[in-house]
Amino acid sequence: MNVESYASSENPRKRVKLEEPDEKPFQNHPTLYIPDGSVILRTGGTLFCVHKSLLSKHSPVFKELFQQDNERFRGLPYYTMEETREDLEVLLNVLYDGLYVDVQNLTVETFPTLAAVLRMASKYKIERPCHEIVARIRKQWPASLADHD
Repeated sequence: MNVESYASSENPRKRVKLEEPDEKPFQNHPTLYIPDGSVILRTGGTLFCVHKSLLSKHSPVFKELFQQDNERFRGLPYYTMEETREDLEVLLNVLYDGLYVDVQNLTVETFPTLAAVLRMASKYKIERPCHEIVARIRKQWPASLADHD
């Protein structure tokens, strides 16, 4: 049956109500869908269009991923990621900010962001943010009681 299928043979003008699709269409990330990007990463319904060369330069995991042949979307290589939107966003922001982690003070409120950066940077083997975060934690939250004073 096509779109103009009839609901019954009795009323040939009545159309069958089409069901709405379950999945929402993809949405471009507001800041990390870069028009001149060379690869699209998707997590959930969010698309990130970023530069393959930048990600490959800083991450051997991305470099290996991008060497695989993959499907194309909007004319670019397209990869479905298993990370959440927030985790991928935090990782890409660190990469695009020159590997700088923009958290001034370690607090209970900022620690989840640092933990996400540390987790993602470790997974993708991006050493500089990992070393920076661990050094900050050790400095501001020392392990020994004597170092707290």
